[in-house]
Amino acid sequence: MTTINGGTLLELVRNRPLLAAELLGDALGVGDEEPPDGGAFLRRFPRLELTSTDEPALTVRYREIVAGARRARAHQAEAVFEGLIAFLRARIAEGLDQARRAVDAGEPDTHKAERDLGAKRDRVNLLESVLVDELYLAIEEHAQAELLLRLEASAYNWHADYQDAWRP
Repeated sequence: MTTINGGTLLELVRNRPLLAAELLGDALGVGDEEPPDGGAFLRRFPRLELTSTDEPALTVRYREIVAGARRARAHQAEAVFEGLIAFLRARIAEGLDQARRAVDAGEPDTHKAERDLGAKRDRVNLLESVLVDELYLAIEEHAQAELLLRLEASAYNWHADYQDAWRP
């Protein structure tokens, strides 16, 4: 049986995701009628010729595309997300001030509101680290963080400072 180590598999998925998907599909398509030996896998994977000498050029092009996407997202982070994050931080601070005033007034169940707002602040901090500080490994992680930040802000769509560009 042909084996592949984790590092090689990860590089294949990063650099040649379509080929990795095809190979996985072929591997899943191997039936019980064929014993899983090396010859069966070679018959099932007729794409061995795709690992040609142009692979380094494709890898370089892929990395250029990813670098360009990172630059575009960094520019977007400066233009959009810093304002959105500042908006969210201001709303969280307002909520915490209201919760602290309620605690001082002796109202019950105000500690729950403080904990909820503290958790929201922690989520915004994490999303900021992904969106502004570029703490992500894949472009998809950045896109997910962007959507999550917009969803956090959508709770304040009633506020006068909320911008339509922030809608999820």
